Amino acid sequence: MKIAVFTEYYPSSENPGSGVYVHTRAAAYRAAGHEVRVYRVRPGPATWAEHAGVSVLAAEAEPLRDEYQRFAPDVLAVHTPHPSAPHTQLAAALTTPRVAWIHGYEAMLTALCGYHQGLDRALSLLHDARKLWRLRRWLSGAAAVVYVSEWMRRTAERNLSLRHPRSAVIPNPVDVDRFRPADHPRADPVSRALVLRPLNWVHGVDVSVTAFAGLSGTELRIVGLGPDAPDLRALATRLEAPVIIEERAVPHAEMPALLKAHDFLISPERKIPTQGVAMCEAMACGLPVIAVRAGGIPEYLRDGVDGFLVRPGKPADLRRAVLELISQPERAREMSRNAREYVTMRCSASLIISKELELLATVGT
Repeated sequence: MKIAVFTEYYPSSENPGSGVYVHTRAAAYRAAGHEVRVYRVRPGPATWAEHAGVSVLAAEAEPLRDEYQRFAPDVLAVHTPHPSAPHTQLAAALTTPRVAWIHGYEAMLTALCGYHQGLDRALSLLHDARKLWRLRRWLSGAAAVVYVSEWMRRTAERNLSLRHPRSAVIPNPVDVDRFRPADHPRADPVSRALVLRPLNWVHGVDVSVTAFAGLSGTELRIVGLGPDAPDLRALATRLEAPVIIEERAVPHAEMPALLKAHDFLISPERKIPTQGVAMCEAMACGLPVIAVRAGGIPEYLRDGVDGFLVRPGKPADLRRAVLELISQPERAREMSRNAREYVTMRCSASLIISKELELLATVGT
């Protein structure tokens, strides 16, 4: 089968963490024996690149369309089809059967999902009303729609007033062979926490810093890039929180080692997550997770079994969960085993890719 993938986000040397969830699929389709090409609409001269064996073309719409037609794919997979994005607009002009992957904000009323504050929140309602109207028309022409969680499907169907006749819930895949527990787990006390999020208000990193105020016997490492790094450092100093902030992007190839160097993951989002891919990858490495009880998270993290669910934006709730985890090492180790087992059952790449290829083959015939 010849599969074309349209996406706005994809890993590159400049931004290795962008669109990893799309590359994971493209690489797996190729490994299964299918011919795969990834297309990104970008200004400037056409450039071909290869990312871990997957051919990627970045070009303006017309030359990209010419190359696409020469490739003559059987099916088109379109990720994050925001109506104003060039790849979404080009896909609508093509006759190839297309499958849309809804990952999040493109089908949300973002003002109600923690993306904005102040005046931006009100302005986003006007923008989102038009966005959702246009997306509804675009999805009506899709052969099938994939949502990454049941919450995402319910939310999109409500916002769009559209229940597509052919839709499926298929989570983002996790390579559980790469993301696996350490061969020799530490016998030390559970103490090392990790946050892997952009350093800004939307991702709630300040909530985790506040939760660690004055804590002893534990340490929080925050890794990411964003404008709030100076404020977060000042907050940690003022609160005497045991926090280390590393301003850097983490290539996906380095993620398993980074995760396995810690005892648990914290995901303190203010915006509502649709699945939590980094969370699932951490669980595959055997890390209990403390995450927000919002969006699609409870579908993939069982409270008190694989970690803890807390209310968004509540440092006191997060602090209680941290103290409970570090004070009960045996329970933490049980959660570690549960997390690995559950995410393997729900999100392992072998299971997910098989489902996606079956759907693509059915649509493309």
